Amino acid sequence: MKQRLKKIDRLIKVQQHLHESAELKLANLHRQESELKAAQEETLQTMGDSDVLHGLFVDMLAKRLRTLSLEESRTQVAIIEQKALTVEKALQVKRTEKVYSRLKEDNRRGEEKKGLIAILESMAQKDSASLP
Repeated sequence: MKQRLKKIDRLIKVQQHLHESAELKLANLHRQESELKAAQEETLQTMGDSDVLHGLFVDMLAKRLRTLSLEESRTQVAIIEQKALTVEKALQVKRTEKVYSRLKEDNRRGEEKKGLIAILESMAQKDSASLP
């Protein structure tokens, strides 16, 4: 039983690590999304400036804006998928922790029963030894 508890404890630690990794990836995706939005705003400001060589680079800036928009859309899809994965990892950790706590409680009860049986047996042996 103790060996099983150790295995489940290790499993919990691995699952927690995977959950933290998923959270980190989600945070990186959010950071990437905000960087893409900032780049889009900067490109729009550049396009709005009338001093940018009188419109010579408007086509290039428009293409850059489309590329940034497409990348942002992909990032938003990745964020949705990563959120689902992160929630699933958190649920796995919680389920495994519940199993661990149930097994730990069962182990504690088993130890208490063994102790109680040992006490009762020692009391029974004392009573039978004192009778002639």
